[in-house]
Parts: sequence; structure tokens; C-alpha cells
Amino acid sequence: MAKEKKQDAEKEAVPEKVLEQLILDRSHGKYALVPMASVWALELRRQEEHRHLTQIEILDMALRDLLTGKVSAEQVEKAAAAAAVIAARAAADTKEKK
Repeated sequence: MAKEKKQDAEKEAVPEKVLEQLILDRSHGKYALVPMASVWALELRRQEEHRHLTQIEILDMALRDLLTGKVSAEQVEKAAAAAAVIAARAAADTKEKK
């Protein structure tokens, strides 16, 4: 129990890199991050545990996930494909109702 508290305290003591610094440190693909972050932000918004966050907080989280490697480009592509399927189903349902 004491070890867990000590580890948590150590994690909190290490400051996270500022988002701007993470972007500046990226040597290539900076501009490709924008559409990927947008798609990932939509995926995060769909998740129940993130519903209480503001749009800015969601976008910040999405950028951090991409810049730190927590989320890969392949995961974002899968999320985009799933979102396209959901949008197509919603459009088809709307057409059927009319």
C-alpha cells in the first residue's frame, strides 16, 4: 500500500511536457496530426468516461495521445472507419424515416 502511494507521488512529481513543446519536438508529420487528432477526439467524445470534458480538453487529450504514442495512426484509422460506418447507418436511418 505504501509503495503504491509512493509510486503515485513520484508520477505526479514528474511534470508532463507542455503540449506546445511536444508539437515542437516532433520532427515530421506535424500537419498530419490535425486531421488525426480530430478523428481521435471524436472517438474520445464517444467514450462514456470522457463525456464530461469540454471540447478543448478532449482535443488536448487527443493531441497528447498521438504525440506521446499512446495511440497509433492505425488505431485512428480504425476509429475513422468505424465513424464512417456509424454515419452511413445514421444517414440510411434518416432516409428511411422520411
